[in-house]
Amino acid sequence: MKICVVIPCYNHSATVAAVAFAALRHAPVIVVDDGSTETLPELAGCDVVRLKQNGGKAAALRAGFQRAMGLAFTHAITMDADGQHFAEDLPKFLEAAKTQPQAYLVGVRDLVAAGCPKHRQRSNRISTFWYRIETGVRLGDTQCGFRCYPLALVQQLKIRSGRYAYELEFMVRAAWVEANIDAVPVKCSYELGKTGTSHFRTVRDFVHITNMNILLVLQSWLVPLSLRIAWSRGEKRGFRHSAHDIFADNAHEPGKLAAAMGVGLFIGIAPLWGVQMLLALWIAHRFRLNKAVAALASHVSIPPMIPIIFCGALTLGSWLLTGKWFEFSLKSMTRQEWFAAAKAHAWEWVVGSFVLAIIVSVTGSILTYIIARWVRKNER
Repeated sequence: MKICVVIPCYNHSATVAAVAFAALRHAPVIVVDDGSTETLPELAGCDVVRLKQNGGKAAALRAGFQRAMGLAFTHAITMDADGQHFAEDLPKFLEAAKTQPQAYLVGVRDLVAAGCPKHRQRSNRISTFWYRIETGVRLGDTQCGFRCYPLALVQQLKIRSGRYAYELEFMVRAAWVEANIDAVPVKCSYELGKTGTSHFRTVRDFVHITNMNILLVLQSWLVPLSLRIAWSRGEKRGFRHSAHDIFADNAHEPGKLAAAMGVGLFIGIAPLWGVQMLLALWIAHRFRLNKAVAALASHVSIPPMIPIIFCGALTLGSWLLTGKWFEFSLKSMTRQEWFAAAKAHAWEWVVGSFVLAIIVSVTGSILTYIIARWVRKNER
């Protein structure tokens, strides 16, 4: 095992030398000059990679990892060049990496004790919230740049985001491929950081990170894990293969497949118009069911089916509440008469809708379970 420290740097001429020399006491150091317009001090003993143009933190990290792999290092610990991180925490990463060589180690700061500005604390809480939604993993700090990357994992993952979104996307995709992610408590100082420069562009980077989070949330809700793993590794899947993965999720578990069908049918028939698909996706995500099946089943209330569902619910509700069947004619009733009936018999319609939803949901679940069991048995 060979471990180095990678320090991306852009116009941190006042702080980079102190950070690099402190880190050099613990491990070899690679400093990536990301097209600085300032003249950086001499960094004797450090391997300096100079980029011609400023490409952002993602470009600097990629260049540092590439140099580290070229020098046969197995792990790279990243530190910010602005002096916020303490080299005295490096032994924690070194020891943890030796104990768990496959683990992706993430520094977790005590932002309150460090005197972190309130807006950054809020930003970190929001980022942590999105990370949990996307992965289901609880992590106390998702924005700390003090981390240890197994370079084998870096080679394995295909990260598309640039600038500051790179680290966030890496964390999400690492969780999706089921890499071991462990937290390492670290100190930080925003007093030291005042001598450095923040290159976070509030509007541009916030929009970029928000767009990335929206994309990752949609993937986590709509795409099965097997396909997310393939995409995270940069594997190309055709439409047919991707569609098979989406609808075959939980195929080996007939009970879960049946539950997804039942959830979708119930929500599709229940009087929850406007939020049916979103609600079906949320429940399927919450209980790890097949999202595609749940979403598709929730579309049972498509326009051609609406009159049938409405009449069935109204008839059933009328019989349950009054003991009489509601008389209607699908062919002769006009749209105005439909609305008038719904308004006059709203309570019967609501009760009937939920009862009909239960009946159809249970029936659909049973049929799906029987078919899934039969298909699975024949495949064997």
